[in-house]
Amino acid sequence: MAITACAGSGPAGPSFEVSFDPTMPRSGREEAVRVEVYLVDSCANVAIGVRPVPAIASAYVLRDGEAGAFGDPLEVGDYGLYGVAQDENCAVVAAGCAPVTITNASDTLEVTLGALAGGACPSDQVCSLESGNCGATPSPRVNAGLILLYAFDEGSGSTVADQSGALPAHDLAIADPGSVTWSAGHLTVDAATTLSTIGAATKVHARATASGELTVEAWVKPADVIQFGPARIISMSPDTQARNFMLGQDEDTYAVRFRADGQTDWDNGSPTLFTTPGSTTTALTHVVHTHRADGTEVVYIDGVANLSSTRTGGMSMWDATYRVVVANEGTNDRAWLGELHLIAVYDRALDLGEVQQNFTAGP
Repeated sequence: MAITACAGSGPAGPSFEVSFDPTMPRSGREEAVRVEVYLVDSCANVAIGVRPVPAIASAYVLRDGEAGAFGDPLEVGDYGLYGVAQDENCAVVAAGCAPVTITNASDTLEVTLGALAGGACPSDQVCSLESGNCGATPSPRVNAGLILLYAFDEGSGSTVADQSGALPAHDLAIADPGSVTWSAGHLTVDAATTLSTIGAATKVHARATASGELTVEAWVKPADVIQFGPARIISMSPDTQARNFMLGQDEDTYAVRFRADGQTDWDNGSPTLFTTPGSTTTALTHVVHTHRADGTEVVYIDGVANLSSTRTGGMSMWDATYRVVVANEGTNDRAWLGELHLIAVYDRALDLGEVQQNFTAGP
């Protein structure tokens, strides 16, 4: 395996090329998925298999070659170039150090790694390919009753896939891809547009009305605390006057609506419930609204109950023809701006422990 970066194609500073001693067992080479590269004063200052501290510069690459250059220009001179490779469980499978001379910023430095056996993560921990360190096993998300899941991890395009696994899939179409920005693991809505299912969200209607319960969950980072309307984060609705449910933002509060038989202005999901003033910030936030069959409703923020209420009446008046719309109404006049990291819908009311489990799992 070799990971090569061409000078000038990445960040400033010399690029580097990592390869493995051909006599090294193939299994070790194939298992190496993260390689850290360090520039040090000399190889005499490092212990093979251990990260050198301090180092003059450092970078890392994955097997798919995501990086390959030091981030800053380096002074001309003689150095040691050290590398250590890890497998998916953080075990060190190769390491090596070689003297190098930097003559200019376009140099390509080479280091060859030989076989080395290092300790893997304990059984109750996992290896992070971000840091190369072992850490606690991430909490799994709750899957029971999941009927919609948008992870916003496509990275490009005009469609957000429904990853719930519940059929039929209700993917979201982005009306104006120029109004959004894709990033690693999330989507930023920069200007008013709609993300909506192509047709009616039939499974949401069928499964929620069958159970009489619903949970709406979102990991969001609002662009500001002045958007109002409420600005729609997610709604199952045709316009501003009718809906089955809604989670939105009204300045520095979150707002929820839910269509229930017998309520005043029931077709618009009234009454609107608001979280406490100041509960909405521009930080990444976990917001969950649950509705139980007995009418109990709770809104949780970052795993803590912020408001509780009772909304009597069943769900017989829910409309099966409504679409699910994200970041707006279908009429494009209740825009919400900010980062969307995850949205999920369940056909049951999650309890406090399950809400906290999803909060701990993260977006």
